[in-house]
Amino acid sequence: MLVRLRGWSGLRPMSAWARLGRWLPVLFVGGLITWCYLVFLLDILIPLVDSSDQQQSKYGVGCTVAFNVVFSLAMISFLRAVFTDPGAIPDSWAVHPDDLETGERTRLMPAVLQTQEKKHDGSVRICRKSRPPMYKPDRAHYCRVMQRCVLKMDHFCPWLNNCIGFYNHKFFVLFVAYMAMLTVFMVVVMTPVFVNIVSNMEQITLDLKDQEFHVSLTYLMLCLLSAGLSAFFLFHAYLVLFNYTTIEFLEKRGCSPPPDHINRYNVGFLGNVQGVFGDNPLVWWLPVRWTVKGDGLVFRLNPALKTV
Repeated sequence: MLVRLRGWSGLRPMSAWARLGRWLPVLFVGGLITWCYLVFLLDILIPLVDSSDQQQSKYGVGCTVAFNVVFSLAMISFLRAVFTDPGAIPDSWAVHPDDLETGERTRLMPAVLQTQEKKHDGSVRICRKSRPPMYKPDRAHYCRVMQRCVLKMDHFCPWLNNCIGFYNHKFFVLFVAYMAMLTVFMVVVMTPVFVNIVSNMEQITLDLKDQEFHVSLTYLMLCLLSAGLSAFFLFHAYLVLFNYTTIEFLEKRGCSPPPDHINRYNVGFLGNVQGVFGDNPLVWWLPVRWTVKGDGLVFRLNPALKTV
């Protein structure tokens, strides 16, 4: 259990066992990906490439090249989503201790005063859970797992052991997109093989060394994964297109938004996509942030707000 210390010394460090436990879901994802990759490569693609039928062999070569290119992009996106810091509030946004004690805000920077998101009484937001307490930029939220505020926080992903925020949002969305593409592709390529196995199956065997068993098991897993990942990607594609984070969608819009709801950060489909993937469409599909602008502290605002 995390225990707060006196003053601003923060939280006691997490135990080694707790830190290890947080990596178990990541290791599970890595193991699942490795299993599916090896089964698909060794039991599906290589037999296609080695086929005596020239057309089948060409088909296998094409599938192998396409699969490995997308798989490489997915793995780079995965690693960058896991190991990229999502973004922390700069030290300059720390609340002065005297301001906390007196309740006055005499040392506010212009950037703090310009934040759009305020408390109900119109005052600026402060994260008192952070150590030291910090003024909160727009779209920043406290992550209890990371024990600090995260810029443009979307959510904490236990499968990546990282919070999804301003600096790794693109990598997360790309990883989900590429994995959805890969699982659908694998299901399509494996379907004839699976149908042939089922058609010629005389009895069900649970032997992991049996090729037919682990191909069938992998195929069924991929069917579930492709459906789940496709739905998950469509949800996050919606969030990107309309410039919501998961937290904002759940807190401010939801499935039944109020009639007067206006998303202050919605600057049009193109502007919304550029905010996550960068200004140059040629590199949208690459797990890089070369053309992504901003610092996670200030965001473009919906032009409709000026007329409301």
